[in-house]
Formats: sequence, structure tokens, C-alpha cells
Amino acid sequence: MTAIDTTPAPTGVANDQGPGRLQTVLHFASRQYLVAVLVVLAVAVGIAKPSFWGGGNIENVLFQASLVGLAACGMTLLIAGGLLDLSVGGVIAVSAIAIGTVLPSTTIGGAIVVALAIGVGLGLVNGLLVTYVRIAPFIATLGTLYLFLGLAFIWTSGKVVPITSSNYRAATTETIGRVPYVFLVFLVVAVAAYLLLSRTHFGRTVRAFGSNERAAVLAGLPVARAKVLVFVVAGLCFALSGVFMAGRLSSAEGNMAMGFEMDVIAAVVVGGTALRGGRGTMFGTVVGSLLFAVLANALNLLGVASYWQYVLTGTVLVVAIAIGARRSAAAEVRGAG
Repeated sequence: MTAIDTTPAPTGVANDQGPGRLQTVLHFASRQYLVAVLVVLAVAVGIAKPSFWGGGNIENVLFQASLVGLAACGMTLLIAGGLLDLSVGGVIAVSAIAIGTVLPSTTIGGAIVVALAIGVGLGLVNGLLVTYVRIAPFIATLGTLYLFLGLAFIWTSGKVVPITSSNYRAATTETIGRVPYVFLVFLVVAVAAYLLLSRTHFGRTVRAFGSNERAAVLAGLPVARAKVLVFVVAGLCFALSGVFMAGRLSSAEGNMAMGFEMDVIAAVVVGGTALRGGRGTMFGTVVGSLLFAVLANALNLLGVASYWQYVLTGTVLVVAIAIGARRSAAAEVRGAG
């Protein structure tokens, strides 16, 4: 009689590879359910309004998503650290006005460098206020929002600054096929921000003090330096969004990005980054930016009044926060069990 081999298969080899991979895929899918929502929304709008799939409209959606997404990359880093910056509109306005002011007497590259340097400087102001003056981020950046907006209005005397360079406008609104350059820049920035957050000592420090600042300090991590630096990086991202926004509008003024911070925060939170800090998802931020751009575009195509867009955006944001809270609570229960 032939003997039957009852020796168990080695753990983690053939038997576990399939289920392990499947579990990983399912876990990713459950965390990134917004991808399915985005696809369903795009298909539904395309069926209701076939013009949605027109090349010009897709280009417009990608451009709008990129403007929000560039700023949202910086906001994701901040929120992962348990921080917040409400001065987005002010940083964008000052940076864009700087471009319109210096562009007639300098090169396009020089104007962009000036704008980014201003974003870094304004981000540094926020970081110092929060870290060393010890003002709560919400209060500090709400104050600097009005400070920066005031500077923008004083700088322009309340007038619109035109972007006179046709080369600048072309450079910031150019496309490859129907894909705007700004969308490619957005993807590059998102990848860079992901690597910064997940693959560097700086990113680990940000996530550590986002989870528990006291524990991070006791562990000897450079919390103060990382806090200031994350505001600086965020300011750079906000200014980069202003660079392309100025080209898109062919002008700059103090109120050009009023309320823009709420779109940015909404994209980050809906994308899955927890407001309480400790973790951030750049992939979710990209999807969240695209989702809100598609949603706004769909409402415009369907002829829905603009004020209903605020209602819908607020509803989506509240639902996303509620889902995130329930998931966090469920994770804590499983961990305790």
C-alpha cells in the first residue's frame, strides 16, 4: 500500500502566497473605495452628458484637479502630522501677484523661483508661529490667512495684476495631447511627497508626532525642526499651485483663491488622511482631488446652481469623516480584542 505523506506544507510558501496576495489586494481595495466611486461617477456623468468625455472637458477636469491636488500634497503632509494650514488662499495670492509684478522684468524661470521662494517664506512664518510661539495651528494660520490677504491687497491696491507674458501663459497651460502639463507636475509632486512621508526620517518624524507628540519628543526625535519644515514644504506646494493658477487666469489678485483651502482640506480628508494625524495617503489625495473636480464639472454640465455645489461638497466631506471615524473605531476595537 502506498504511504500517504501527511507532512504539512512549509508555512508561507505555496499555500499562503495566494491568500496573502488576495488579502493584500482586498485590503487595498477596501481602503481605496473612492476609486470605484470616481469611476462610477465618471461613467454615470458620461452617460447623462456625453460631452463630459470631450477632449476639452477632460482637460479642464484634470487642470482643476491639479490645482487643488498640488496644494493638497502639502496639506496631506501637515494633516499627517496633526497640523493644519488655513492660509492657503493667502499664500497663493501673494505668490501669484509676485509673478505678475516681476514677470515683465525677468524670465519665466526667475518669476517662478520668486513665487516659490515667497511660498517657502510664508510657510516658514506659519511654522515658527506654531512651533516656537506655540499658537494652535488653526488660530495661527487663520490669522496669517488674513495677514497674507491684507499684504496682497496692499501690494496691488485692490486691483487685478495682469499676466502680460504670453509665453508664461502658454508654459503653464500647455498640454500633451489632452493631458495638461500641470497634471504631470501634480503626479510628480504626489510621488515625491509620498516618498518624503513614507521613506525618509523626516516623514517618520512627522507621522510620529502626528500620532503622539509627547512620545515623539521623549524618543528624541527632532519634532520642532520637523514641524517648521513641514510648514515650509506645504508653503512651497501652495505657491506651486499659485504658479499654475496665475497662468490659467492670466492675472493675479488678492481674492483669486478665497475659500480654496476648504477644497484642499476636503480632497485630503475624503482621500483617507485622518484629521487626527499619524498617517497620510498621497494616493487617496490624488483620487480625492480628481473626485471633487469630476463632481464640480458634473454639476456644471447638469446645470446645477453653484450654491448647491457647496452643499454637496460639505455633505461628501461629512460622510467621509464619519466613515473614517467608524473605521478608526473598528480598528481600535480589533486591536484591543
